[in-house]
Amino acid sequence: MSVGAMVAGRVRSARQEMANPLYRNAYALMLNTVVNSGFGLVYWIFAARVFSTEEVGRGNALVNLMMMISVLTSLNFGQAIVRFLPTAGRDSSSLIRLAYGVSTATAVLGAAGVMTYCHLAYAQGDPLYVSPGFGAWFVVSTAAWSVWSLQDQMFTGLRSAMWVVLKNGVYGLVKLGLLVVVALLAVEDGVFTSWSAPVIAMLVPFALLIARRLLPRHAEESAALPDAGAPDRVTMGRYMAGDYLGQVFNQAMSSFLPVLVVMVISQAASAYLLPAQTVFLAMSMLSVAITSALVVEGARDPERAHVFARAVLRRICVIVLPAAAVVGLAAPLLLWFYGPQYVENSTLVLQLLMVSMLPRVIVTLWMAKSRLANRTGGLAVQQLVHAIIVLGGVPLLAPALGVDAVGWAWLAGELLLAIVFTPSVIRWLRRPAPPTRPADDDTRPIGGPDDRTHEFPRVDHP
Repeated sequence: MSVGAMVAGRVRSARQEMANPLYRNAYALMLNTVVNSGFGLVYWIFAARVFSTEEVGRGNALVNLMMMISVLTSLNFGQAIVRFLPTAGRDSSSLIRLAYGVSTATAVLGAAGVMTYCHLAYAQGDPLYVSPGFGAWFVVSTAAWSVWSLQDQMFTGLRSAMWVVLKNGVYGLVKLGLLVVVALLAVEDGVFTSWSAPVIAMLVPFALLIARRLLPRHAEESAALPDAGAPDRVTMGRYMAGDYLGQVFNQAMSSFLPVLVVMVISQAASAYLLPAQTVFLAMSMLSVAITSALVVEGARDPERAHVFARAVLRRICVIVLPAAAVVGLAAPLLLWFYGPQYVENSTLVLQLLMVSMLPRVIVTLWMAKSRLANRTGGLAVQQLVHAIIVLGGVPLLAPALGVDAVGWAWLAGELLLAIVFTPSVIRWLRRPAPPTRPADDDTRPIGGPDDRTHEFPRVDHP
């Protein structure tokens, strides 16, 4: 076979794969993770160059406070959008309006309470003191950030995740440009302003894109699905309650872990944990991106959800796990940019976190399976158990292992959960594929001749 024929075959295979909404959404969300991580890294490096340490510290604290309030007050509505919007049919508009309304209202209440506390509890000159004017700006920014984050889930549920990449890519560029402007103009709280102002400016165009172009088409298309329509309030409430509780446990563990390391080891150990935890969270988001696409397609075609899951598992094994292996092997080189102390103290913990990506595959598939079955109570239990193992294991192991205790405790938690969930996940994946429907005659293998067990109907979108 000639080189030209081989290249043409690869291009044709890639086009066929990208024509399938499952893969198109998955790859778009993975690319979005890379884009966000890259722009975030460049942003903070540049901020450290042009602002004082005190200004960067306050800006970082305010940005993280805004995002934490947004996460805790969103009630995890985004995951409900990913699960139920794909089959909402003509109820899609009302579901999105409900998400906008609830997320905005809860974000305003939460941010207003925190800003009132910061204004009254801290004296002027304290890093956490805020003036009434800045407090109002913070409240508006938090509400905007909640809607901004929710729009990513809406694009995903509408099977149009490529817009997520464009949206966050443009935001990253504008944010960097504005950082330069506020630095030149010496704007007070310039770091927070450069982070939040572009969000407020860009909300309306993307909201109009969803409302006027993507939503009408989606409502018409999904109305033809079996059992199309938004879930009743009881189903929605139960789904969100379990998922939200799990999110709270996960957020609490991630946020408290550096504090726990300071308490039981040292401040330096918390610094050594930072690069390892940052890289691990980025790698985890790749798996989350792929399984989010799985939830969307599985919700639209529950009978074939396990077939989609097998295809997703193959992509995780081909993309995510090799990437984790490369990061683990290259850990000393990557940490060299931070300094020799980080190479000496952070290498093993980063490698252990990368090893934990292997059992994490089983856990993320089980989470997707649970969401498709609307059994989110188990997600809360799973996150609680993991938090107990990690937060309880670190103090026990720290005297002998130092900061490496975090890696061992995290790996132990993932292994235990994977052992428990493996039988259920294997039974799900091994279910026979349902008979091909007459409407699915135009099927084809996705990804090449070795992928014939992962066949999907051709879906073309205008």
